[in-house]
Amino acid sequence: MSVRILLPAFLLAVTLAFAAASSAKAEPTPGWKAFTSSNHEKAEAIWRPLAEQGDHHAAFGMGVLAQTRNQHEAPLTERAGRGVAWDAVRAYAWLHRATLDGHANAARARDAVGAALTPDQLSQAEALSLTLRAPE
Repeated sequence: MSVRILLPAFLLAVTLAFAAASSAKAEPTPGWKAFTSSNHEKAEAIWRPLAEQGDHHAAFGMGVLAQTRNQHEAPLTERAGRGVAWDAVRAYAWLHRATLDGHANAARARDAVGAALTPDQLSQAEALSLTLRAPE
């Protein structure tokens, strides 16, 4: 089976593991609520500023969002213009940023995305990940 087929299933498993790791009584964050209801623009609007301030959970969410957009691009462009092009380099960059910030599950997802990238794309993604955090 190709990486492209297995990757969405892997990311779903990582996302579910991340959710299960949270307290059983914890309410999903607004970003995850938006993401799971397929409102990717709202999820990004919530996560991006947090991720840029160093929130590794939000950076992980941005990585998952960037990686899963390819699954929904065609159907979502037909519904309220929510489709956005998939960008594996950006997905890797956000997941790498989350890994550098200490997010426990981000490294596995990052490595799965990285398996499909060329060495040049990996270099671009790693360089991009260093720019995703707001200057302190």
